[in-house]
Amino acid sequence: MAMGRNLNLPLCLLPLVLGFLSAGVCTTPLPKDKLQSPCSLEGVEITGGSFRLLQEGQALEYVCPSGFYPYPVQTRICRPWGSWSTLQTKDRKVVKKAECKEIRCQRPQDFENGEYWPRAPYYNLSDEISFHCYDGYTLRGSANRTCQATGRWDGQTAICDDGAGYCPNPGIPIGTRKVGRQYRLEDSVYYHCSRGLTLRGSQQRKCLEGGSWSGTEPSCQDSFMYDTPQEVAEAFLSSLTETIEGADAEDGHSPGEQQKRKIILDPSGSMNIYLVLDGSDSIGASNFTGAKRCLTSLIEKVASYGVKPRYGLVTYATDPNVLIRVSEARSSDADWVTERINQISYEDHKLKTGTNTKKALQAVYSMMNWIGDKPPEGWNHTRHVIILMTDGLHNMGGDPVPVIDEIRSLLDIGRDRKNLREDYLDVYVFGIGPLVDPVNINALASKKDKEQHVFKVKDMEHLEDVFFKMIDESQSLGLCGMVWEHREGSDAHKQPWQAKISVTRPLKGHETCMGAVVSQYFVLTAAHCFTVDDQVHSIKINLGVKKQDLEIEEVLFHPKYNINEKTKEGISEFYDYDVALVKLKKKLTYDQTLRPICLPCTEGTTRALRLPQSTTCQQHKEELLPVKDVKALFVTEFSKGEKKGLARKEVYIKNGDKKASCERDARYAPGYDKVKDISEVVTPRFLCTGGVIPYADPNTCKGDSGGPLIVHKRSRFIQVGVISWGVVDVCKNQRRQQLVPAHARDFHINLFEVLPWLKEKLEEEDLGFL
Repeated sequence: MAMGRNLNLPLCLLPLVLGFLSAGVCTTPLPKDKLQSPCSLEGVEITGGSFRLLQEGQALEYVCPSGFYPYPVQTRICRPWGSWSTLQTKDRKVVKKAECKEIRCQRPQDFENGEYWPRAPYYNLSDEISFHCYDGYTLRGSANRTCQATGRWDGQTAICDDGAGYCPNPGIPIGTRKVGRQYRLEDSVYYHCSRGLTLRGSQQRKCLEGGSWSGTEPSCQDSFMYDTPQEVAEAFLSSLTETIEGADAEDGHSPGEQQKRKIILDPSGSMNIYLVLDGSDSIGASNFTGAKRCLTSLIEKVASYGVKPRYGLVTYATDPNVLIRVSEARSSDADWVTERINQISYEDHKLKTGTNTKKALQAVYSMMNWIGDKPPEGWNHTRHVIILMTDGLHNMGGDPVPVIDEIRSLLDIGRDRKNLREDYLDVYVFGIGPLVDPVNINALASKKDKEQHVFKVKDMEHLEDVFFKMIDESQSLGLCGMVWEHREGSDAHKQPWQAKISVTRPLKGHETCMGAVVSQYFVLTAAHCFTVDDQVHSIKINLGVKKQDLEIEEVLFHPKYNINEKTKEGISEFYDYDVALVKLKKKLTYDQTLRPICLPCTEGTTRALRLPQSTTCQQHKEELLPVKDVKALFVTEFSKGEKKGLARKEVYIKNGDKKASCERDARYAPGYDKVKDISEVVTPRFLCTGGVIPYADPNTCKGDSGGPLIVHKRSRFIQVGVISWGVVDVCKNQRRQQLVPAHARDFHINLFEVLPWLKEKLEEEDLGFL
């Protein structure tokens, strides 16, 4: 902030392959006069909704308002002879025109050993259904369930069981039919769906030794049904990463709260994660780029637990391209793997754009297989995870499912019924968009009791939401500094910690500063934003997208801050220790648009930087502020026409050989021209930015005071400074001048220098200061 009399003058872990299947959907409907297709669009309209073309006009999707679904089909295909596929109902009747119908939930096909109420041919949204058991039977699952907007029931399958079987009654999920009522060891039950619905999960389940059922609980899915990002993230995490050994103490969960399968890393073993990304013609460049972001989020999640698996990376279309092998020395380096992912391009497969999923999985099999007759030591302790992204529409190479069977055989899975070794392989499949083949993706995915490995999401944005939620556990110390980068249209998604502070003073009007949310009760800002005469009722803080003013309980100044300390020496304003904490009256609730920034020397930042838990504060400083030019950023408001918002500005902290010259330019600040020793005003508490070397840094404006100076590292945002004062006011009416002098510098309070005070004031905020 500029110097002067106005004090506000500113300056996818685990065992085999995690797969993503996408249909290459154009998510933005085109104006009707711009639509093009080999098939005529005459008469394809839908009553009550709209349609959009997919795959360059080779298919179309019907779109209905929330709470409605397209009847009788969601998609139609342009056939080679120039006509659209017919509008055929589930019972194979042909209708003339599509229409949007209200979403309804399926009725129970059967319910054993009890009753349900009310009985109806169908159930509307928000309808409830209740289950109770006959005498002698105990209810497991949810006694009451509600029809949701997705067309599914909330809660868990209701089961009435008398405990007489070797295995418990596996139940009849609503909408399915079950064949088999014997639950002895080695007995099997079979599930079926009504015509027009697709079975997800296991059609056959067998009663195993130990009293558990093989496979995963089935469900019957309609074509319009998608998994919500929240549902996918929760199910995926429960199977994949939520309960890695050692995470209990770190994220506040007690072992008793965890009912999920634990992923235990055997000291003599390891973990391989194979990232398999479809780059065929049907995927599209936009979905390919989104899938890359999903994979980097997955790596971030795994790294946040301190786990270092080996990664394999395969992209494919007609042929696979193996970019990283698990045998490579750097395959466990999360940063290097992320860098390699960012380098791959959709254009890599532009010459051969078919979809040969079988060949891609064979490339994974080759990575797992050993050379020679004898397997390497510890091979049977390695867990394998495959993550696959594709639309399941393999059009060449044949059925890929037998390759999964070959992999299971290689890993000795399922042979010994007393030691099935199922935990050593997980195959996750993510289907994206309306053209996904649900049968194909279900066939590829692993099937394990109480777990889900196959998912269908609406579009790529929803899938990106899934992977962000995966690393965004609200109870985790690792939640700081997270940003929903892929979200468009909201600055709050990209700067969720940013606070705007307003102070109203009698006769002096209204002034503003910035700040950063550092915990659920505190905002960190500059001390000079306030005076001793300010009343708490005159201070308002605005956060996130809700734009409400939050009430203040108190403002805490650093005890060594004194703006007038050197007035007798002719220095009218002295900004040493220019930091303050604003305490809120009510606790904040974090969400996508409101969350804290990371503070140095906290456990959350240790995890964000992927450092060992034994890391010291000095090591944080060496990582974040090495002795050289350090790339950083600050956030400022902008106004362009009617559009207003927040923007990031990139600067360099002069922390190396340019530091002294940066600090010397402070003598150009108003009132500092007679200062003989610049250390009188630029104390060791300051970081310096600005100038034109190595690049011309943007300078802060009035109103940016108190905002965070941020280092972006390992996909996290970590605050290292607080914007305090500047040499030159380069802004007029919040607009930056194009030409500024080379001596235009900004100074920021270095948070490493005020950590004892921060630790004292935030000791009850559970930030885990080192």
